[in-house]
Amino acid sequence: MQIEPKHFQVRREQQLRDEVVGDFGVRKALAKIREVRGGKGYGYRRSLLSSTLRLTRSMAPEIADTVAQCKALIGHEGPVEVYVTPEHQFNATCYREIRGPTVLTLSSRLLEAFSPAELRFVIGHELGHAAFDHYGLPMPVTAMVEELGIPFVSRHMSLKLYAWCRSAELSADRIGLLCAQDPQAAASGFFKLASGMASARVVPDLATFARQVESLASAPEAREKEYDEDTLDCFSTHPYNPVRVRAVWAFSRSKPFLDAMGKSSLDAWTLDEVEAMVDRDMQLMEPTYLQEKNQTSDTLRRLLYTAGVAVAAASGGVEASELDAIGRLLGSDHADTPTDVDKVLRDLDGRINDALAVPLLYRAQLVQHLTIVAAADGVVSDDELHVMEDIARRLEVGAGVVHETIRGAMHPLD
Repeated sequence: MQIEPKHFQVRREQQLRDEVVGDFGVRKALAKIREVRGGKGYGYRRSLLSSTLRLTRSMAPEIADTVAQCKALIGHEGPVEVYVTPEHQFNATCYREIRGPTVLTLSSRLLEAFSPAELRFVIGHELGHAAFDHYGLPMPVTAMVEELGIPFVSRHMSLKLYAWCRSAELSADRIGLLCAQDPQAAASGFFKLASGMASARVVPDLATFARQVESLASAPEAREKEYDEDTLDCFSTHPYNPVRVRAVWAFSRSKPFLDAMGKSSLDAWTLDEVEAMVDRDMQLMEPTYLQEKNQTSDTLRRLLYTAGVAVAAASGGVEASELDAIGRLLGSDHADTPTDVDKVLRDLDGRINDALAVPLLYRAQLVQHLTIVAAADGVVSDDELHVMEDIARRLEVGAGVVHETIRGAMHPLD
């Protein structure tokens, strides 16, 4: 069997790549990278040859067969060299320089602990990067190239590059699943990578692991005024593990995957349904209105202050801890005790109406953030809960978001 990888590529990745490769700053950064590399392209392979073990067919026939099977499935042409690195962690990488073979590295611990099906998933994932030429847009270096301290790529486009990179991982995961032909192998592989465990005492379950996304989505973190960009989700090159798991879980139930496996199901998902779920989950790592600076952000930040005061006042008075929570969320010091709470609350209706024009995702985030204000004094009273439910309803956000956020924060792994 042979597939056409592009038929399984994540739609979000395709769209983002089209956007970023057309950007002048990105093209300039890529030209600079090519100039620095000088067209040689043997440095990484040379370092592996000098410090690690290259696996030949005679040394590791099972690995050689797995690589050959994955290559045949995706129609990969050209040599693939496999190296084993002396690491105590589960790790795998794949890289191709300007010239030379595709280089696949596997850690010694991964080779020892992963089953044949799990190895097919990992190797398929890594070769998926080669199939989609993800190396043609190297990250994070493309977003970081600068000259005289001035980055070639704008902040806005840099965020798109990181979003593309995360989506590219999901495309590679799909190739891994097609190579493994076993969703349970993907589940156990992800579990081992995420936990570092390879024990029979814990039975991996793909659907259960995937449901961590719900708790993840319902546990927003307040950002301090001063933050380190390296810690922000929107500057991560990989999606959250639960997001990746749910994307694989959904794809394993899709008609394209089942067709490729020669199977059928009356309950199969359409690819559109899978892509819609991926889009929603990936937005968990996008910049929120608390980090952006535009008209939409201003509208929501004004509402957050007013709604936060309304929630805080619901339990009989505005506590200092609640004002501090509002200030930390807004990243400013203007969340002082209002001299006239009633006047602030009179602005609530108008600010809710203004916010109805912004995307539902941001309105839902604001409702989630209100729970931080309500819980700042250590308890969420019934009166505060009712106010949050009312604000959620008026923002056309399901009141269940309030309850799921509070529940998720209390029981993050349920």
